Amino acid sequence: MGKGVFFTSASILLAVIITATLRSSHHRHPTTSPPPATLTPNATHLLRSNGFNTIAALLHLAPDLLSPPQSTVFAAPDATIANLSVPPYLVKQLLAYHISPAKLTLQDLFKKPLKTCLPTSIPDHPISITKNDPKNRILEINNVLITHPDLFLHGPITIHGVAAPLVSFDRHQEIFKLPVCESDRTRGSISGSGFIKKKDEWGKVVKFLSTSGFMPFAIGLNSVTDGILKDFPDLESVTIFTAPNIALMAMPSPLLDKFMRFHIIPQRYSFRQLAGFPAGLSLGTLVHGRHVDITETSKLSQIVSINGLAITAPDLFVSKNFVVHGIARR
Repeated sequence: MGKGVFFTSASILLAVIITATLRSSHHRHPTTSPPPATLTPNATHLLRSNGFNTIAALLHLAPDLLSPPQSTVFAAPDATIANLSVPPYLVKQLLAYHISPAKLTLQDLFKKPLKTCLPTSIPDHPISITKNDPKNRILEINNVLITHPDLFLHGPITIHGVAAPLVSFDRHQEIFKLPVCESDRTRGSISGSGFIKKKDEWGKVVKFLSTSGFMPFAIGLNSVTDGILKDFPDLESVTIFTAPNIALMAMPSPLLDKFMRFHIIPQRYSFRQLAGFPAGLSLGTLVHGRHVDITETSKLSQIVSINGLAITAPDLFVSKNFVVHGIARR
């Protein structure tokens, strides 16, 4: 797949997902969140004219990451981001790791000791100053050289261009590999082996659904994942029932949240396991006090119905912790 095609598809999916997420956040917290900073035309021009088109586009799609009062962006060149081959559902996380919620000019960075940990928009996942040479005007973050220092310094946003992304990506496991920030304050508290592992697992399901004919359900699932992880921190496995072409975007946020959770069982059940259950058995969902009923089962004819809806695409997605079944629409 060409780089341009990849980032076009990534940007489109990211735009849709962010729109759904922001709508959800607006309904839940209408007065507590201050408006985010916005990228000015001048900042956009400077990014684009220096080869940071992808970062410029993503910042416009996800302005919520430019949290007030101030932010510093470390922008990587287009080609280096393309080489990571990050799937669309992780692009926003990649961008968040390149934004620090503080104003950090090059001079500010030179004043900080080597191995200083700088916070990012991903809680508990800082970046680190790994080389600090004020005399030769050389500074590296996560062993990546700042090539365009103080590219933009006006208002609440500071932008530096860097030679490459500040993180590597494991394509096989689909997780980011983070350098360990080695300051005494955080030593041992950050693992370099993964990046929001639980959310990544949900992200794989979202990615699969979005490319398998279940895009509306994928968008809905993505919009409620954070809430599910917060409300069920010990959730180890789930069964998800999904249907194609559901009009979810028109649902108010509270209804969408309940709808999605009602389609998730806090236990992993393969189609074979479900077929072995007796008709009439109830299975609890992630909606408190609500359950779904197995209304028809037959191991012989391979039939399972949930609340009267047949499972038409069994075991669509299967992993150690997840199984997804496609169900018929009403």
